[in-house]
Amino acid sequence: MVNKIFKENWTKYFGKDNAAYLVNGKIAIEKGLKILKSKTVAVPTYTCNRVYEAIINAGCTPIIIDCDYDLQIRLEQLSKYDNIDTVIVPHMFGIQALNEIKAIKKMGYKILEDCSQCLGLPELGTYSDIVIASLGPTKWLPVGVDKEKGGAVLAYKGKNINWYDNTTAIHRSNVMFGDIDKIFLHRTGRVNELKNAGLRFIGGERPNSWLRAMYFTQNQTRVPYTPLHDLHSGFKCPITDSIKDNLDWVSIFPNE
Repeated sequence: MVNKIFKENWTKYFGKDNAAYLVNGKIAIEKGLKILKSKTVAVPTYTCNRVYEAIINAGCTPIIIDCDYDLQIRLEQLSKYDNIDTVIVPHMFGIQALNEIKAIKKMGYKILEDCSQCLGLPELGTYSDIVIASLGPTKWLPVGVDKEKGGAVLAYKGKNINWYDNTTAIHRSNVMFGDIDKIFLHRTGRVNELKNAGLRFIGGERPNSWLRAMYFTQNQTRVPYTPLHDLHSGFKCPITDSIKDNLDWVSIFPNE
């Protein structure tokens, strides 16, 4: 019963005809790329290194793409490569990359949409081929308590695949699924309080589900991510290089 509820929840939410519960987001991305039969995969430099590892584990060639000043994938750079067949689009820090996804779809690429950091907004999954969402403890919907086995959604079109067998975690995810709207309103309300205090955030003019409220500063105290191109040589990302030492954030927790 819990599996059926999980499948019904997420197929409807992301507009796909199938869904599975997997052990973590990395495995979900790997499985998604195999379903898409991807070969060469573009990924923005601002995302978790586990996404890069999933591309490798799926037997694909990764292409690291620069990000714009709003921290989302830079579309113009995709045209520099003639062998990309799939683009992974994460809504980084909760900033919805809907316009980017629509443009990438028009370009003819397959799209794996990563909603680990962004739920609660309309049209998630509408224009992509596959959607994943990690449910780990640092993600938007923190169902899991363990990064390695925190759980993940894989929503797709196709036949059934094997699930990660954890009935307790699947039940917990079903319960928390019903809290998405409440969590979204809480996050948005918290950010509005900060905005009223005079703070301005990156992506504040775009649809945003506020995993983190990112801002530019001359006094960086934390590094949100080490950009992928700094971890894996051979790719130039000049915009990210120009801003990476000036980023910081306010954590927007789902329950305070």
